[in-house]
Amino acid sequence: MNRVAARLAMAGLAVTCLGAGAALAATNKPDPKLVWPKDNRFTCSGVLAEEQGILLLTPDQNMLTWCDADIDDKYRSRVLNVCKLGDRCEIKGTIRGHGAFGWVEINSIVRTVSPR
Repeated sequence: MNRVAARLAMAGLAVTCLGAGAALAATNKPDPKLVWPKDNRFTCSGVLAEEQGILLLTPDQNMLTWCDADIDDKYRSRVLNVCKLGDRCEIKGTIRGHGAFGWVEINSIVRTVSPR
């Protein structure tokens, strides 16, 4: 094999390997519902619920896993002034925790219309 043919063969092999690597990387992408925002700021929507005396969102299907975080008593009346139990609601703010998660800051609360 001459030098040109050898270089072309090596280039083809490199492209094949790079293509396989890219395909492998694509299959190892993390589930977007499990990617924690770097700034801890969340936008969550769902139905406002209460479980065992704790206020929380029952998050929509496409929301991040942590959107069912507990709504602290500090924010309870503020959330209930905008959304009643069973209402669709959007909450923006900061969630923190480890094992158990809660809203530590709520920046906005909006009662939303149910999707049809």
